Amino acid sequence: MMVLMVAIRNVLCHELTHNVHGPHDSNFWSLCKKLEKEVIQLDPFSLQSAHALSKDEYYESETEEVDGGAWEGGTYTLGGDAAHEGLSRRDILADAAMRRMKRDKKQ
Repeated sequence: MMVLMVAIRNVLCHELTHNVHGPHDSNFWSLCKKLEKEVIQLDPFSLQSAHALSKDEYYESETEEVDGGAWEGGTYTLGGDAAHEGLSRRDILADAAMRRMKRDKKQ
């Protein structure tokens, strides 16, 4: 679960950095890494910033179970995909409606 949370946190930092720098240049990556470090330092549940409340032990799994393999990492374009590249908004919406109709007919 921790691996998934770190991945989500890093994606959020990445996307927030795009609010300041569009292209993935050195300025972008510098700010992105800075945000990631700050988030870890400010996260009360992070192992790097955690403070012990007692001397009790806690459970930490030897293996990380993400979600049974349903989540898949990769590089994706937020809010779109390559199949719709170059199409108008109207064409994209029409394509989505057609796919829904075909899917509903199968059910």
